[in-house]
Amino acid sequence: MRVLAIGAHPDDLVILCGGTLARYAAAGHEVTMVDVTRGDRGSFVHTSEEIARIRAAESIAAAETIGATYRGLGLSDGEVFSQDRAQRMLIVDLVRETRPDVILTHSPNDYMADHNEVSRLVFDASFLATLPLLETGVAPHAVVTPLFHLDTLGGLGFTPTEWVDISATIEQKLDMMRAHASQLTWLRDHDGVDIVEQVRTTAAYRGGQAGVAYAEAFRASDAWLRVRTTRLLP
Repeated sequence: MRVLAIGAHPDDLVILCGGTLARYAAAGHEVTMVDVTRGDRGSFVHTSEEIARIRAAESIAAAETIGATYRGLGLSDGEVFSQDRAQRMLIVDLVRETRPDVILTHSPNDYMADHNEVSRLVFDASFLATLPLLETGVAPHAVVTPLFHLDTLGGLGFTPTEWVDISATIEQKLDMMRAHASQLTWLRDHDGVDIVEQVRTTAAYRGGQAGVAYAEAFRASDAWLRVRTTRLLP
């Protein structure tokens, strides 16, 4: 199975579904991790270009931890806009090139604009990617891909429909998180958050709901053409 995970910023995917991606990869599925932005505005000490280079290297290292493929789309932090045609076409071509069997992306009601705009972009573009007369130079995808929304930060305002047991991959998830060293510093300095501890706590909270040690939570899109009768999460 081909799994396409699309996050707004470097480290978002690790925080919200790193354990699930590790499970997919361990089972032999093809995992592509995508950062829409460069993480180029989250530093008190580096220039935008410097921190963007650091964040890209960290995302590559985190993906390599589980044998996933990494791609960055190169937008700037704070500038994701779902109604921008060029951005929409970026996601259309991404879907057409990767031809996913399942897509994981942000909830539409998370705590900041980039997450919410990515959610809208991915939902809209993954349908448009199937239209044969929307010509981009890449062949259309054959199906409207099933889509799962990721938990919000801290699980606030999010009611899951699916849980994935990550008890066996929680340490991999935390190792992936530690690969994002610059983000650990940024979240500590900007928000007063120990993100590694928060990730573990949230996984334990979702695990408690599902009767396991650690879990990640998702909400399946129930839009027409997205629903499947088979389980697509690991």
